[in-house]
Amino acid sequence: MKYFKMGLLICFLFILTACNIPLESSISETVSQDSDKMIIHFLDVGQGDSTFIEFPNKETMLIDAGEKEYGEVVLKYIRKLGYKTIDYLVGTHPHTDHIGGLEKIVESMSIQNVYMPKALATSNTYENLLKAIQEKGLSIHTTKAGMNLLSSDDLSVDVVAPNNTEYSSLNNYSIVLKIRYKNRTFLFTGDAEKVSEEEILKAGYDVSSDVIKVGHHGSDTSSSLAFLKKVQPKYAIISVGKGNSYHHPSDSILERYQSLGAKVYRTDEAGNILLVSDGEGIQITNEKSEVLVDEVPEENESIQNEDISIQLLSLSPIVRGENATIEILGEANTSYSIQVFYKSGVSTAKGLEDKVSDAEGKVSWTWKVSSSVDAGKYQIILKKTGDTLQKVIDYEIP
Repeated sequence: MKYFKMGLLICFLFILTACNIPLESSISETVSQDSDKMIIHFLDVGQGDSTFIEFPNKETMLIDAGEKEYGEVVLKYIRKLGYKTIDYLVGTHPHTDHIGGLEKIVESMSIQNVYMPKALATSNTYENLLKAIQEKGLSIHTTKAGMNLLSSDDLSVDVVAPNNTEYSSLNNYSIVLKIRYKNRTFLFTGDAEKVSEEEILKAGYDVSSDVIKVGHHGSDTSSSLAFLKKVQPKYAIISVGKGNSYHHPSDSILERYQSLGAKVYRTDEAGNILLVSDGEGIQITNEKSEVLVDEVPEENESIQNEDISIQLLSLSPIVRGENATIEILGEANTSYSIQVFYKSGVSTAKGLEDKVSDAEGKVSWTWKVSSSVDAGKYQIILKKTGDTLQKVIDYEIP
């Protein structure tokens, strides 16, 4: 009967929108939101996950909140920053080390939007969270790949997983988010395992990112080589408990990230990890406010990163509701990727998948432009698949 009642509660909530604890970090006392900065707090919640994000538009996002006993810790941390409202509350999947602390957050703060996958779990922790959401008069946005949670000219939050409705492992229901702020990108993978990673790649999502929140605490069930080759991260953040019984992170996964050139930072070693970006540079500090990364791009970085081997042969007018075509000349028999940016973010239209150039080096893409695309000046980014050099094409929709 208990599970039956919980099932009814889950259905009610989803139908509404689908039809060792560390001391508080000194970081939270010293940070104040700058209007052009995005600030990401990777919180040390032991063997769990929690990330708090301050967007440059003054909105906030909380992704998970660790086990139940960390709810108060996360709450105090956020309140010390001066926030009383969470605009986007994301429960990646129903495992207690991710959603346990969210009940306290829901009860204690003003919540504007709740995002969770449509997954069934039988834990008391999950049931209590659903009850707290219901009692607060909130509804759940059933979250799946293809959704956009936030979009503006400089800032976008896109969902790239889950791509299916049934999995044998709850981990693969994990909501995976890609956040873009100007020229920087960030990937948050929850506990998504190789099955989900393969689906993301098969769906053609661009997951290339400067920073990745490593999947499943660095377990070897996640971070497949094929997936990481597409992400090509510069920095990898692992949320993990010191001396945990799962032996996370896996040595093989640490070696994999390092072999790809990514610098790895861990909450069990650094405590709370703070990342600040103005959309161009990235600074990462640990709980002691020691600077781990201070990356300031050169003024001519865009020129240094330009792939001069790619030449634009033609670009048809990009008009709402009509097909558009672009053709380039590059290296022969080489795979190329394309990203078409609108105000809402990167287009997911059919026809924009990676393609291999012909014997002459020519390759073209044709796609349907949505009739709801906003007018404005945008960019098309072209590059060899998995490469960092790129060709940027400016265009305008009148």
